[in-house]
Amino acid sequence: MCFLRNLTLICAALTAGLLHAGAIEPAGQDQGIGSQQQAGPPGTIRVRVRLIPVDVIVTDRQDKPVTDLKAEDFQVFEGGRPQEIRHFSVQTLSAASPGPAPQSAAAVKPALEVAPQPSRTFLILMGRGKHQIPLRAVDTLIRFVRNDLLPRDRVAVFAYNRATDFTTDHERIAQVLERYKKNNEKIESWLETRFRGLSTVYGLKEIPKSYQSEIDKVFQGDALLASRRVPPGRITEKGTIVKDWQRAADMLVKDADVAAEADIRTEVAEEVAETDMPGSEVMLSMIKFDTLLGQALTLSLSFDQFAPKAAGSFQDLQNLYTCIEYMRYMDGEKHLLFFTGSGLLFPGGNDTYDKGVVAMANDARVSIESFHTGGLFHDPEYVPTKGITLQAQPRNTQTAVMPPPPEISQTSWSSKFMLSAISNVSTLTGGRATINGDINKALDRLDEITRVQYLLGYYPADNRWDGKYRQIHVKVNRPGVKVSFRRGYYARDSLRPYDREEFLAFSRISAAGAYEADVDDIPFRVATIKGQDEAGEPKIGVDMQIEAEKVGFKMVGDRHLGRLYIAVFYADGSEKYLGESWKTLNYELPEVKYQELLRTGISFSTQIPQKASTQILKVIVYDTWLDKVGSKLVKVR
Repeated sequence: MCFLRNLTLICAALTAGLLHAGAIEPAGQDQGIGSQQQAGPPGTIRVRVRLIPVDVIVTDRQDKPVTDLKAEDFQVFEGGRPQEIRHFSVQTLSAASPGPAPQSAAAVKPALEVAPQPSRTFLILMGRGKHQIPLRAVDTLIRFVRNDLLPRDRVAVFAYNRATDFTTDHERIAQVLERYKKNNEKIESWLETRFRGLSTVYGLKEIPKSYQSEIDKVFQGDALLASRRVPPGRITEKGTIVKDWQRAADMLVKDADVAAEADIRTEVAEEVAETDMPGSEVMLSMIKFDTLLGQALTLSLSFDQFAPKAAGSFQDLQNLYTCIEYMRYMDGEKHLLFFTGSGLLFPGGNDTYDKGVVAMANDARVSIESFHTGGLFHDPEYVPTKGITLQAQPRNTQTAVMPPPPEISQTSWSSKFMLSAISNVSTLTGGRATINGDINKALDRLDEITRVQYLLGYYPADNRWDGKYRQIHVKVNRPGVKVSFRRGYYARDSLRPYDREEFLAFSRISAAGAYEADVDDIPFRVATIKGQDEAGEPKIGVDMQIEAEKVGFKMVGDRHLGRLYIAVFYADGSEKYLGESWKTLNYELPEVKYQELLRTGISFSTQIPQKASTQILKVIVYDTWLDKVGSKLVKVR
């Protein structure tokens, strides 16, 4: 819906800097009942980020960690200009690392300086595909969680549209993965049937409720490990990717002129022949080449080949964005473990998408570790041929290969392209990609190399905070080593949340506001009625009845404390955005009133302006203790 897309743009703008400065007003306390607080979106404070942290992993020719480097062994460049290293530290982790295990998922308040972290953070993203067969990847992952993670390491699981809390109780995460393994093949078969044909590109891409219940069972099998539906990330911010997929589908359905493919292949040849990218631009040149290659591929696939690839990639790309946002405000470097059955297909091969993911991950200090679980690709349509391959050897870059001649199946070549996309994304975020490799060994290697990290910090020579993306390059003055690092950041006044709760409230509500489907993790009923306020102005009354037993309360002394954020976004009948209302409910209840609330439910009423004869409302409730959302879309005529 246009209304929902507008909400995404509005929320993105707020995140980028339109929120008012200063902390949110302190919540008032009631006399044993819920109190209401009128508020805009949760407040923030501005923090000028000066010292830029750069997480670096260095390995030798045997891919073993290099542990004896000094500050003088490193060189840091920003935009090609050398920078003075002002912070240097080595972080070595072991099972015997002292101190209590951290449980919080985000810093209570933003840190102004860089510091080594006492633990690692892993978010496991199970992308589309049947991951247990043929490589038994889920078994391998379960082993990794149970046996390899250090006691202080935090880990969470994200699959389909649900995520667990981060926890140091690794066995609970292993149990989620056990349930996932049991249900993965069945759920994937359903989704493959659902997202097929024209509806894949032109229809709704939401998971049906009948499928959702099976997904929920995977995450809700442990009452002590919180999980939640997570609306998709900001991939739909401008709707560009959706339009490009539809445009590609239109071309395929209409049997677009084959000459267009030949033109693109010629353009690829010219691009490769002219490539001469030195130093830090080598990886970006790979992406530029893959852009043109992808255009040839999407034009060459049949619609039946294109549609399922597009559906899986759309969902995985959404979840990559979502996972990065999910981890953004956690301290230190984070590792996103992306398990994919087929890789990523970017519509038209447009490099703005993989570069967009890369820039966003680098800015959030998230390295993406990719694992291909589909096994060796067997193409029954492949016909051996000498063909016409263009071997290009640009300076300091890898050999580039032209798209195959017609005798080679485009299905086979598109699979190679999809895997090269995840390889680029991993490399450019400081991570690694395991493609057609031993996942067990890859996880062991990941465990080993992430136990030793260097943390560098520098004050940018360019002190203009203009919001532009700046590229980072790191060199190590030792031959034969491999260096992995974050490759950039956005030079902006960093809008940090005042605390974790305020950030989560804003991010969860804004995401749910732009999400087309209802979210029922917090069930509620809503009724509306047209009327007038005391001044005679037309108003719409919004009455909610929230199931109190699904809301989280904390026992402090002899009182039950709870807090709910409630937002109402509204638009006219043509889906033009009109405004929004935010309120906060605070509860401090004695036992008697708490038990009464459980019986009667939580009642809440508010009014919004009536600005059109027909209005569309998106009503959202967010529970701060459980970190869960409920939402409904309502039309008022």
